[in-house]
Amino acid sequence: MADSTLAILCISYACTFTMCLVSLCISKYFNSPRLFQLNSIVSSTSIIFIYVFLKLKSSWFDTNTLWAFSFSGLSMLTAFKFLELAFAYNWTYTRKMPLKLVAVYLLALPQMPESEAKLSELSKQHLRLEGILLILRGICQFIILRIFLDLTPFEWLSLSSSLCSPIFRFFRYGLCSVLLYLSIDYATGIGFGIYTILFNLQINPVYPVFPFVSTSLRDFWSCRWNNLVKTSLQRISFVVVPKLINPVMSMNHRIKGLFAFVLSGFLHEYTLWFASSKWSGKTMIFFSLHGVLVLLEITMKLPVKPNTFQGKLLGWMWTIGILLITAPLFFDPFIEAGVFSAMK
Repeated sequence: MADSTLAILCISYACTFTMCLVSLCISKYFNSPRLFQLNSIVSSTSIIFIYVFLKLKSSWFDTNTLWAFSFSGLSMLTAFKFLELAFAYNWTYTRKMPLKLVAVYLLALPQMPESEAKLSELSKQHLRLEGILLILRGICQFIILRIFLDLTPFEWLSLSSSLCSPIFRFFRYGLCSVLLYLSIDYATGIGFGIYTILFNLQINPVYPVFPFVSTSLRDFWSCRWNNLVKTSLQRISFVVVPKLINPVMSMNHRIKGLFAFVLSGFLHEYTLWFASSKWSGKTMIFFSLHGVLVLLEITMKLPVKPNTFQGKLLGWMWTIGILLITAPLFFDPFIEAGVFSAMK
């Protein structure tokens, strides 16, 4: 079973992906949004169920930590994308989407074009040079990542935090932040570059701006960190879930925002379970706490005087300080699960 797990993961992903596209074609033919919504729910549930079933039955995940971490995140984000496509967009707009655009959206696009006019403009762009530059940038980041990993002792990426001095512990959290940033950015950059060349579609980078100069937690999570995941979480929390529960209850914007952070915590606990076979609860606390702090920033209108140098400096110190203080809740479970040492 363990020997064939990777093949089964890939085949099951391809099958559910194809099923979603076929159901969209059928739903377009019969002009039935309900049929597509039903199939999207089935597709989302299926891909999660298959991956969880394989995790419980195969020992392959226990010996391939990085692959387990990657596939679990991919399965959950794909499930989110299926639901987004069915519930977050107007059906008359979804019907006009070219099938290749839908396929790339499910694979990589943070969100669909905002209007039919922008949808029609996509075919007029010539972006293959931009795709080549994305690939070259990703290769450079990969080289930098490998240099960091080669220069970092294995023990630094695997030693339990309880055995580290406080100063070294926070230094390691900073190092892990850089490694995480580079690994996500190089992988998505190369992937997005290939998609851009193949389909001539503009795909915004996962990190639109450098994340470690954020002047508030809201700036960090809303504008700078992992745009691909952030956009999916926002659409699920602000559009899909309210639409599904609207007949029963309503959600204000603060509840929707907090739910996005809780959902992010669940997503990271899910990936951690695939990598280590246990739920820590720490990442759920981390993201829930940050959700509350972001709401506090909005309520208190922080940072004060954001357009001045002093305001930006104080905002940056606040943001980095909170990230470092709460870093053990996020990084310790993944260090103990061997995710960072597996990069080595």
